[in-house]
This record gives sequence, C-alpha cells and structure tokens, in this order.
Amino acid sequence: MTKTEFLSELYRLLDGMPEEERKAAVSYYEDYFADAGEEHEQEVMRELGSPEKVAASIRADYFGTEFHEEDYERKAYPEHYGAQQAPRTSRGVKILLIALIVLAVVPAFWRILVPVFCVVIGLICAVIGIFAGLVVGSAALMLAGLGMVLSAVPMVFDILPMAFLIGGLGLLIFVVGLMAVVGTVKLCMVVYPAMFRGFINLCRRPFYGKLV
Repeated sequence: MTKTEFLSELYRLLDGMPEEERKAAVSYYEDYFADAGEEHEQEVMRELGSPEKVAASIRADYFGTEFHEEDYERKAYPEHYGAQQAPRTSRGVKILLIALIVLAVVPAFWRILVPVFCVVIGLICAVIGIFAGLVVGSAALMLAGLGMVLSAVPMVFDILPMAFLIGGLGLLIFVVGLMAVVGTVKLCMVVYPAMFRGFINLCRRPFYGKLV
C-alpha cells in the first residue's frame, strides 16, 4: 500500500463525518507523511497501523466514543505494510524432525543412558524394598508377640508367674508390632505415590521443559 492509497482509504472510512473534518484529518496525516519523507513512508504506515485503525481513532475522538486499539492489531494487515509473516511449519514435520534428531542423538549416548536408567530403576526398587521390608518386619514382630501370648496361655495352670511374664511381654511386643505396621503402611502410602510422581515428572521433563 502506498501513501496515496492509505490516505484515500482513510478518507473513505471517515464517511459520515463533516466534509471539513474529513479533509482536515486527511490533511493532517498527509503532512505527517511529508515530514517523514518518501523514503520513510512504509515505516510511517507501520507506525500508524491500518487505515481502519486510524479512522476508528479519529471517529472515536470526534464522536466521543471509546476506542480499543487492540481491536486493530497490525498483524491483521501484514500485506499492506510489507511485513513478512513467519513461515508456518507443519506439526507433523516438527514431530518428524524431533524423531530424526532423537534417532541421531540417542545412539551416541546409549552407553550413558542405559546405566543411568538402570541406576534409577535400582534406586526405586531399593526404596520399595526397604519400606516393604519395614512393613514385613513390623508384621513379623506383631506375630511374634501374638505367638508369645498364645504360648503363655497353657502356663496359666502350671506356672502362673511365668505365664504372666511371657504373656505380658508378648502382648507388649504385639502392640509395638501393630503400631509399627500401621506406621510403616501409612509411610508407604505417602512415599510410594510421591516417588512414582517424581519419576514420571522426571521422564516427562525432556518433552515439556518443566515439571508438571
């Protein structure tokens, strides 16, 4: 779009305003172009925006209405001002390029990725084993206490003091084991989900660039 086309379009878009006001507005912008010089005409048009935007601003000022500049973004008129649109890349092409890059890069780091993956899996299994072992150990302690209580029952008729001693100790061990089972189970319910969420986020981070 040339300066003449810009001003002609502006004059047309000011239809409905008094003729003197239309001519005064166009004259103002004609002088604006003249002050900038012919070599800067395109820059002036990029600065002003589209004729629609300029006309809307003038009409809003004249009629006392509200003007929303964001409704007249210059991106809607790139062909008018010589602006070049960014080349569009197909999503399929992007995925293909990423796949080719991965195929080219991964073999070079295969000897590093496999050991790292094995270490991570090993740590996860170790943590699972440790907490599972705590649960099993607590359950075994509870069962041992229960066994001591049951073994003390026949002694009531023969050696009453020994029966009370073994039974009381067994009951204490049973209660401690029961508390340990409840505590370790609750701990596993907190640790296992958090651990798996962390592992999933770690795996997704290369694809999304941040933790989710």
